[in-house]
Amino acid sequence: MVFKENQLHQEFLDLERSMRLLDMQLADALHRIRHGSSADLIEKAKQEEKILLTELDRLMTRMRAIEGQLLQIQKTATRH
Repeated sequence: MVFKENQLHQEFLDLERSMRLLDMQLADALHRIRHGSSADLIEKAKQEEKILLTELDRLMTRMRAIEGQLLQIQKTATRH
């Protein structure tokens, strides 16, 4: 059980790092949308934003799932 808990904690930390990177990429895309020099560049940034938001949603969903699993492990541990 401890191994599984450690694994989940590590995955959560990895996801947090990925989320920070995605946040920076998203901020960059938003900056390019607002300040783009051509319609083509702005459109490309909007497409990137969509992809990044989808990935961010996926990461956040997985993080919530891990949190739920960790809570279950903690509840089980406190019952024993």
